Amino acid sequence: MIRKTTALFFAWLACAFTGLAADDPNHFIPSNPPEMQPIAGRQTPAYQAAKWFMHGVNLGNYLEVPPGQEWNVSISAEDFVNIRAQGFDHVRVPVGWQHYVGPGPDFQLSPAIFSRVDFVVTNALENQLAVIINIHLFDEMDQNPTNATPEFLAIWRQIAGHYKSYSPMLVFELDNEPHENATTAMMNPIYAQAIAEIRQSNPRRTIFVEPGEWGKIDELKNLVLPPDDNVIVSVHCYEPFYFTHQGATWPGPDTRVTGIQFPGPPAKPLVVDPSLNMHPWVTRWISLYNTLPANENPSSPIAFEDQLKYVRAWSDYYGRPVHLGEFGCFIMADPKSRANFYGAMRRSCEQENIGWAIWDWSASFRYWDERNREPMPGMHEALFGKS
Repeated sequence: MIRKTTALFFAWLACAFTGLAADDPNHFIPSNPPEMQPIAGRQTPAYQAAKWFMHGVNLGNYLEVPPGQEWNVSISAEDFVNIRAQGFDHVRVPVGWQHYVGPGPDFQLSPAIFSRVDFVVTNALENQLAVIINIHLFDEMDQNPTNATPEFLAIWRQIAGHYKSYSPMLVFELDNEPHENATTAMMNPIYAQAIAEIRQSNPRRTIFVEPGEWGKIDELKNLVLPPDDNVIVSVHCYEPFYFTHQGATWPGPDTRVTGIQFPGPPAKPLVVDPSLNMHPWVTRWISLYNTLPANENPSSPIAFEDQLKYVRAWSDYYGRPVHLGEFGCFIMADPKSRANFYGAMRRSCEQENIGWAIWDWSASFRYWDERNREPMPGMHEALFGKS
């Protein structure tokens, strides 16, 4: 999670100066390259499949972990029973397939990784949970996508062949949070190649894709997808970042301030220790958090509502369902604020008819308290309550 969230921090930082909501969601103007053609109708295979992916959870810090490392997460068969009993309808499974390949040109995957992923897929499906499996933390793809493409395609060729007879409730997400040199423009033709490769053995399998800049919503406008009617687009959102990542050390000093509530403003202004030497944009954010009313506060639903409205407008125009593949809040936030945040995000997604998957089940953004075998305080009501 440390490496992943460091990446999320820099993605957020890049967005902080553009406002992320550059497009007015109430006056949507399509701006993708002309090669990105809309798909007509809402009865496509992708829209039908999207119904399986409305309320999900990520099994984070588990199968994406490099061999020899331990990120203190284990998953048992009982977890899938509990996930289903809590009300989730799908699991998203980050997998570090690239850690288990042999040399090129074949890039043969080890049977060991298939065995571990099979355990997850089989138990999820047995509990009527749909499953998203992806390639996660593929550093070489992010650094040099051209050189990494043969390995990327070989991995998906093998995954597709292995799972070709599995339930259609198992879907493939091509690459988690492409960033750095793996820009949206760079990934567009690579995605097209991967989709064509998968279609050779899985002509009707649903496929998820993410735009660049770590799955940034504002990057939707740069996607160019082939005219395949069984592709779902995934985006990620961790706004408001200073709330959701408070107390985390890996993004650097700007998230060391704790005590930020959701929603703001606090009853008593938050005083930042001067010795933390916060950047001016952080102190400015905290000043606004301390003073602005709830309907204007940066630690409130306004941090993400317009982004989700834009997602819905983009989706409607281009005929591509969109899934919020990750959102979440680090465990250092107070329990009431965490629950308030998850509830507000869930309601905003429901308003826009966007399926979602929280980060995560039992790691550092956890929903599930492994020790007490129950949800963290307020989390079940936040995600599955009626209000």
